[in-house]
Amino acid sequence: MKYQEKHFLTCRLEEFWKNLYQTVESMERCEKNIADALAVVQDDLGLGKVVMMLETPDNRFNMHGRQRYRVLLDRSEKKLQEMILIFNFMTGGTLTFRIMPLEEEFGKERIEEIHGIFREIFYWYDRNMQQHFMKRIINTDLDTEAANQYAFKKRAGSLLEQGIIGNYCVVFFNIHNFKYVNKVFSYAEGDQILKKYVGQVKKMMDSGEIMARLGGDNFVALVKKEGIHRFVQELQEMTVVYENTMKSKKFLFGATIGASTLEGIHEVREVMLRASIVYQEARRCKVGGIVWFSEEIRQKMMETQSIISNFRHILEEGGFVVYYQPKVHCVTKKICGAEALVRWIREGELVPPGMFIPQLEQEGSICRLDYYVLEQVCRFLKQREESGKSNICISVNFSRKHLEEDDFVGNIISIIDHYGVQRNLIEVELTESEDFQQYGIMSSIVNELKKNGIKTSIDDFGTGFSSLNMLKKVDLDIVKIDKSFIPREGDYCGKEQDMFMLWSIAGMLRQLGKSMVAEGVETREQLKYLEKTGCHVIQGYLFDKPLPQEAFEERLKEEYIYSC
Repeated sequence: MKYQEKHFLTCRLEEFWKNLYQTVESMERCEKNIADALAVVQDDLGLGKVVMMLETPDNRFNMHGRQRYRVLLDRSEKKLQEMILIFNFMTGGTLTFRIMPLEEEFGKERIEEIHGIFREIFYWYDRNMQQHFMKRIINTDLDTEAANQYAFKKRAGSLLEQGIIGNYCVVFFNIHNFKYVNKVFSYAEGDQILKKYVGQVKKMMDSGEIMARLGGDNFVALVKKEGIHRFVQELQEMTVVYENTMKSKKFLFGATIGASTLEGIHEVREVMLRASIVYQEARRCKVGGIVWFSEEIRQKMMETQSIISNFRHILEEGGFVVYYQPKVHCVTKKICGAEALVRWIREGELVPPGMFIPQLEQEGSICRLDYYVLEQVCRFLKQREESGKSNICISVNFSRKHLEEDDFVGNIISIIDHYGVQRNLIEVELTESEDFQQYGIMSSIVNELKKNGIKTSIDDFGTGFSSLNMLKKVDLDIVKIDKSFIPREGDYCGKEQDMFMLWSIAGMLRQLGKSMVAEGVETREQLKYLEKTGCHVIQGYLFDKPLPQEAFEERLKEEYIYSC
């Protein structure tokens, strides 16, 4: 080859490498660059047609594998014998090039040149594919194909840098009643239904918007202001159809939604904080509803955060105290038990339980508070025993959060035995679970407590949708009838129906051999209704409100009899 020809070839190769080795945002762009690079050297290599075929196997990150066919170069009208080059990826799969000469067969020297060029193309393609694969792993929730939190924060940061975050709204949403899916389908199929749901939501979104999974069936999205109302409306009525060879099912999903505009946002963490604040308010208000952010909500949540962050200090400083609400036998009018209730005294004032219990429940600190109450009750009972005073059974409330503990029963027994209290003096009061799958756990806990001489009860019976299933599956000793089932005083529309329901509930519990406690009793007329049904243990303001320990001890004197 003459010097001049070599010089031109060298220049074209430099241009070839320049076109090939460009940073790209997608594999489609990478393939376009390969085609552009080949166009530079097509005459020198005598290339007539080049076809690329990609095949990669199925894996967790790409369930259906990947197949791609692309013509990179096509300027040959003749069908000549083609050269086939197959390159193997280390992770599995192949990249195949079908290369046809322009006019005549490739010579030996030309074949070596083509091998070298396409080997470099393969290396570059493989490198880009791995980089994009890693980028996908870093930015994507692989189970649903939604973005992850990292990608969401990165997108929010980009909008902040551009100064256009105020053009967007943040939406935090939870799919309403998605747990039902796993009662109909397997968990694997449930994942596919969730993935389909995500795909449908993403189709509603505009370019520049993003949807990220936070875990479970919780998601957050950045949506442009002009489309926000349509977006949240569609979230509240999202139809997903799932079909396989065995069955077909249509799901109509709603969502509990917290939404907020983003004016005045200066940091990415403020986006997530505002989303979390407004969602928690939506969850507190009603399932399946939507709440918009306001300054009032911010103040309320700031108070919540203050309670949570100061919980340990309040506990250690004795800010939480135990009150006792008597349970009275309606025949003897004497105390036959009590329920321990935690109260927070702040600066001499009593803080209503509704101001801190739900917040600690949500955050998880409620478990530590429950054990603290149990310790205080055990200490109180032990002091009375050592003073030669008689004792009664006291119930202690335990949150549903305890069902997630490894040794819930062991922890209870350990505290009771540490104080040397008789186990039959403690009643563990549980709250009805909303999750069918927790029945087995609760049943196991109740049976183990029973074996260790500890009674169990269920609070607010009748208020949950699964109360009868709870009685059927969990062998509780005592059932507390919620006040909503006790007829009100005087005549009113529907009173006859209320009476019938109360009689039915009481009769059923007697047949099942369960003890009964009526809570929230406020009038003498309600007391008469309950006496007629055979429910003789009463808890409510008719007899007493929750009392501090000293006042409660006064009530425990043997001669004390209620006048009602």
